[in-house]
Amino acid sequence: MCMLTLQENKAQSKIDSGEVTFPLKLVFPSGILGFEEIKEYEMQPLPDLEPFFWMEGGSSKKHAFLLVPPAHVLESYSIELNKEDVNFLDLTTSEDALIFNIVTYGSNQTMTVNLKGPILVNRHTMVAKQVVPTNAVELPTTYPLNN
Repeated sequence: MCMLTLQENKAQSKIDSGEVTFPLKLVFPSGILGFEEIKEYEMQPLPDLEPFFWMEGGSSKKHAFLLVPPAHVLESYSIELNKEDVNFLDLTTSEDALIFNIVTYGSNQTMTVNLKGPILVNRHTMVAKQVVPTNAVELPTTYPLNN
């Protein structure tokens, strides 16, 4: 089994250094869990709400997600990808991938981050996929975000 381990801090440097320009036009060939029919999204940073990003999808842009790079949530975030996901995204090295996590705003005004289902983006092709890492059992779906 061919696996690739991604450590978020390596990929984050591509955003911080300006090597990645926004807005990103992302293609999700498989969609996002629960939104499989939407294949194209646009993502951009929220300057007034740094470090968050806004990702809108569909022709009417009715479907949107708040995202955060995991380095702003945890000091260390490492995910292991299976061969299928590595090939699907055409990743050669860990630096090819940008990693984002979906933020959920709860009814009690708390925010949590899904660490178990990150959004991965090949920074060269802009092909993206929500993946379930092989080490997902170690990761929570509702990790509290310090408000």
